[in-house]
Amino acid sequence: MHASLVNFLTQFSVASSLLFIPLFAKELGASDLEIGLISSAYSLATLFSSSIFGRISDFFNKKIVMSLGLLLSAVFFLAQCLARDAFQLLIVRTLLGFSLGIFPSALISYAYGVNKKVGYFSSFGSLGWAVGQLVAGIVAVYYGIFVLGFLLTFIALLIILKERVPEEKVSRRRGSLKIIRDNFSVYFAFFIRHVGASAVWLIFPIYLSELGISKFWIGAIYFTNSFLQFLIMQRIEFLGSKSLMTIGAVFSGITFYLYSLSSQVWQFLFAQFFITLGWSSLYVGALKTVLDENSERSSVAGFLNSTIYLSTIIGSMLGGLIAEELGYVYCLYFGALLSFLAVFFVGKKKFKQV
Repeated sequence: MHASLVNFLTQFSVASSLLFIPLFAKELGASDLEIGLISSAYSLATLFSSSIFGRISDFFNKKIVMSLGLLLSAVFFLAQCLARDAFQLLIVRTLLGFSLGIFPSALISYAYGVNKKVGYFSSFGSLGWAVGQLVAGIVAVYYGIFVLGFLLTFIALLIILKERVPEEKVSRRRGSLKIIRDNFSVYFAFFIRHVGASAVWLIFPIYLSELGISKFWIGAIYFTNSFLQFLIMQRIEFLGSKSLMTIGAVFSGITFYLYSLSSQVWQFLFAQFFITLGWSSLYVGALKTVLDENSERSSVAGFLNSTIYLSTIIGSMLGGLIAEELGYVYCLYFGALLSFLAVFFVGKKKFKQV
C-alpha cells in the first residue's frame, strides 16, 4: 500500500513551495496586502475543493478523483514558474490550491480502508513537511523548488495509477449539513483550537526574530516540530479518540503559554515536544473519530480538511488584529485560551466504542 508514500511526496511539494511564496511574491512586486490576498485565495480554494471533492469521491471512483487532483496539482506546481507579476501568481496559486484540495480526502479514505492506521498515514505527511522545508532551504531557488514539486507530484500520480483502488461507494446518502451536524463537536473543537494556533503561527517567526533568534534556529525549531510529528503520530493510536483529542487540546494550550515564557532557543526547542504531542494527538484523534463513526469517509475527511483551512484564514486575521492592537505575546495567550476552550467541546462529544 503506497498511500503513505503519496502523502509524503505531495506534502513535501506543498511545504517546499509554500515556504518561499511570500518572498517570491515580493520579488514580483506584490504589496503586503497582495501577499495576504494570494495566501487567502490559496486557502479558500483548497477549502472549497476539499468540501466538494470529499463528497464526490464517496459516490464515484476514488482512483479517478485522486488521479485528477494529482495531475492538476503537478501542472500548477510547474505553472508557478510562469508567473511574472502578483496577479498571475494569485491566479496560479488559487488554481493550485483548488487542485490540492481534490485528492486528499479520497487518499485518506483509501488508506483507512486498507489498514485503519491513520496515525501511520498522517505521520508521513508530517515527514514530507519537515523534509520539504529543509530541502527548500537548501535549494533556495524558486524555480528549482517549483520544478521539484512538479516532479514529486507527478511521481505520486504514477504511483496512484498503478494502485488497485477498490470500488467503495456509499449507499446511505446523508446530506452535507447532516454530516456536519452529526460530527459538530469534533469539528468545532478542532476549529477552535486551530483558530488559536493559526493566530500564533502568523506571528511566531517574527516573535522569535525579535527575541534575537537567528533564521537558522527558527528553521530548526520548525523542523523539530514537523519531524517529531512523524515519530509520534505512529505511536499514539493505542489511545482512544477522546483521550487523543483531549491531550491534543491541553498540550497545545500548555505549549502556547510556554512560548510566552520562553526567550532562549533551548526553551523553544523543549516546548516543541509539547506542541508536537498536542497537534499529533488532536489531528489523529479527530481523524480517527470521524472515520470510525461515519460511512461517508471521504466526506468527513474532506470537511475536516476544510476546517483546517477555514480556521487558518480566520485565525490569521484575528492574529494580525491582536498583534496590531496588543502585541505579539497576546497572540500566544489567545492561542492558549482557545486550546483550553476546545477541551470543553471535546468533553461534550459522545464517542462511540469502535
